[in-house]
Amino acid sequence: MNLLLRIFCYSAIGLFVQVLSASPVKTEQATVKLVSELDQVLVGETFEVAVHFELESHWHIYWQNPGSSGLPLELTWQLPDGVSAGAIRWPAPQRFDLGGYITYGYEDVVTFIVPIDVAESFAADTLRLEVDAFWLICKELCLPGDGKLSIEVAVGDEVEIGGSAVMFEHARASLPSAQLPWNVSARLDLATKEAVLTLNSENGALPTELYFYADAEGVIDPNATQLFTGISKQSAKLRLPLDSLFLEAPAKGLTGVLQSESGSWQLDVVFSDQARATTTKVVAVQSTGLEQRLLDMGLLGYLALAFLGGLILNVMPCVLPVLSLKVFSLLKHSGQSKQQALAHGLAYSAGVVLSFIALAGALFALRAVGERIGWGFQLQNPNFVVALVVVFFLFGLNLMGVFEIGTRLVGADAKVAQRSDVLGSFGMGVLAAVVGAPCMGPLVASVSGIAVQANIATGLLIFGMMGLGLASPFLLLSIFPKLVAYLPKPGVWMESFKQFMGFLLMAAVVFLALVVGRQGGVDAVFAILVVLLLTGMAAWIYGRWAAPVKSKRAKVIAILLSTSLVFGGSFYGIQSTKAAYDSFRGDAVSVDGQWQAWSTERVKSELAAGKPVFIDFTATWCLICQVNKKVALRTDETTALFKDYGVVTLEADWTRYDEAITDELERFGRSGVPLYVLYAPSGAVTVLPQSLTNGILREAVENALN
Repeated sequence: MNLLLRIFCYSAIGLFVQVLSASPVKTEQATVKLVSELDQVLVGETFEVAVHFELESHWHIYWQNPGSSGLPLELTWQLPDGVSAGAIRWPAPQRFDLGGYITYGYEDVVTFIVPIDVAESFAADTLRLEVDAFWLICKELCLPGDGKLSIEVAVGDEVEIGGSAVMFEHARASLPSAQLPWNVSARLDLATKEAVLTLNSENGALPTELYFYADAEGVIDPNATQLFTGISKQSAKLRLPLDSLFLEAPAKGLTGVLQSESGSWQLDVVFSDQARATTTKVVAVQSTGLEQRLLDMGLLGYLALAFLGGLILNVMPCVLPVLSLKVFSLLKHSGQSKQQALAHGLAYSAGVVLSFIALAGALFALRAVGERIGWGFQLQNPNFVVALVVVFFLFGLNLMGVFEIGTRLVGADAKVAQRSDVLGSFGMGVLAAVVGAPCMGPLVASVSGIAVQANIATGLLIFGMMGLGLASPFLLLSIFPKLVAYLPKPGVWMESFKQFMGFLLMAAVVFLALVVGRQGGVDAVFAILVVLLLTGMAAWIYGRWAAPVKSKRAKVIAILLSTSLVFGGSFYGIQSTKAAYDSFRGDAVSVDGQWQAWSTERVKSELAAGKPVFIDFTATWCLICQVNKKVALRTDETTALFKDYGVVTLEADWTRYDEAITDELERFGRSGVPLYVLYAPSGAVTVLPQSLTNGILREAVENALN
């Protein structure tokens, strides 16, 4: 676009009367003049002149990189022998939004400083400077402008400062500073088609907003959003979407201007070698044809993908315990009116959708204040896991008949297992979302990665649509209650079915205890067992002495005692597991003879030695990760495959929070696990699908390494 614009402008200039007079040059849109900082200069020295623009309101001219359209100022000098002009010193630009096209430039008043070098051989008493200036000035339309500017400066034995000193002082203040206030590193991420700048500050002074202007066209896409996120109180990242021209021939680094709310700084940084080495060629095999078509559609495609991904979560083992309760509720109340069925369906759906949005909102809020977290972060928090253990354990005991009347220990949640009222349906939806959100089933990983890196409104919309997908089967049954007739008829068998579902919830408790054990070791598991003991005792006391047939005094004592046991046990569990979590220094991975702990340094060293590397990004609380281990990753067939090809297998365990793993997940556009990556010594990177088989692994390894 800029090339065509340049041709048009140069052609159009011939249609205008060219201004040949001495400075200043005046048009209807701007006044331009050439000024010198000094009235008298010395030979053998360098002084500075400036091309000064005073623009009419709302008109603007362009920076050296104009952005998505426009042309920069061009100066062609006519100078006597022994005199030379340096490059333009460009002030820090600002952004202009022209109908969705982002351009870079200046408005109101701007001064372009140019250094002039006078050789010792220059013998004249007067130095005449002439320059042909060309510019493009735009408002609602763009007009080319040009003019010949000139000035004469005396040459003598001493320097004489002119009357433009204040102008030059202001001009220098508008230049980007050469000294960055932070340590800045950069890496090139061809997997996500981004350059990533990492800022580290020793004193913790980080900007709240940051934008990067590349000093050349075709490097950073000016129309794409630059995402600035905090990592910690002393570190942050700026993700820069790369231009398609840059992707064809990546450079070794970035040069340009970093601009925050407090100033601008010149940036010249080289991409890290490790990042370049591991992103030379990326082959993503995780996208199905449908998935890729939806991704290519933009926001509507993202929303469709999120809905389908949420729908698939209904068959994932993560939410099975909660969904089993919902199925039981449907069977038990299959004879309810259409209005009642719709009310329960809407309440359940609202619980799911609002919980997804709330979790996403918490994620965005925590990232905004510097927390470095990803989707599923709640299960990395031992306090949250303890609370979930207590809730599931109480539900299980309720279904098994230990107590029959729902308590109010957790608001309306305890009613879910006992009565299908509207508030209970909402609470059931909340639980389904909380437990199901970390599940990275098919289609979920790619769209959740996009959502986390998008702006907040788009991210919340995508996660809300994912929640709607999870809720949709039960919403459909509530809208068309006759469909429930296809389920088994209610009967005596339902009591046995209810008790069986209690064991499913106990299985979920065992699984969550395993998560706590991986996070905090044996001490954390002991704390969980104490919590379960006290919670079980509380449920027994409530069921034994708070029944309707008991006296009011007995019921009050039972309620107070059971409530105290539950809250006291939960408090003990939270405090103890946190202490165990803080002190636990166990290995991040259970090494079984072949799999070793992941680190970026390990990947770099193995690739440098010419060995292929396979990485399993996983977490104990990720059930699909555990299924993939059993059916594919840890099978004899796959073990032999990796051995035959000399593949080094590494496990990146995200059960506990790990900043390095979070960073690596984001580098591949993911917000959670699982992620499976195969690095070839050639530099090619293959991203495998989230659901693995021995055949998928064999095909990926053979294609990448043969």
